[in-house]
Amino acid sequence: MSEEKYKHRYYYKESYEAAIGTFAVAIVFLFVAILSLVFLTFKIEFIGLANWGYWLFVPAFFIFIGGFDQLYRNYKYKQVVKNALAQRNFQGTYKLEHIALEIGMKPKVLLRVLLDLRNKGIIKYSFNVETGQIILGQPITYQLATEYVPPAKKLENPLPTEGKNYCVYCGHKIETGGNFCPNCGSNL
Repeated sequence: MSEEKYKHRYYYKESYEAAIGTFAVAIVFLFVAILSLVFLTFKIEFIGLANWGYWLFVPAFFIFIGGFDQLYRNYKYKQVVKNALAQRNFQGTYKLEHIALEIGMKPKVLLRVLLDLRNKGIIKYSFNVETGQIILGQPITYQLATEYVPPAKKLENPLPTEGKNYCVYCGHKIETGGNFCPNCGSNL
């Protein structure tokens, strides 16, 4: 497959992310709105909350809708990935980019969905340490290296890996030489 030919072929524009933060914000809005009703009922004055706080029910409602939309979107992403892997009988060795192109998802998003599915025990896979291809049906047992320190969320440059017997990105112990981590697929 020509990578340039499929450069702009991604269909899913929405993000795959946790909805817990959205629900937490909605609960805070809901709590303040309920608190304002309590203040209104008992004639308690606190920064005028009894007069305006009940309006926070409106944004709380829409924030909850956004959270449920995110949960549904995540569910759809998982279904699409499970269907693509089921067509392969959950077996075989594939390039992550080819699966991503087939289902219309960015490889980085596909990797997050795969990780969630593996953590829930729905699928099993590991990565080929030489080529970085995904090996479906091959389980991996995560072994945390004692000297591992989690990296920052945003990295400007790749982390140095020379002389380390673990993946600098996920902390998995690397027992054999190779170019890729068998757990997360990071290029070492």
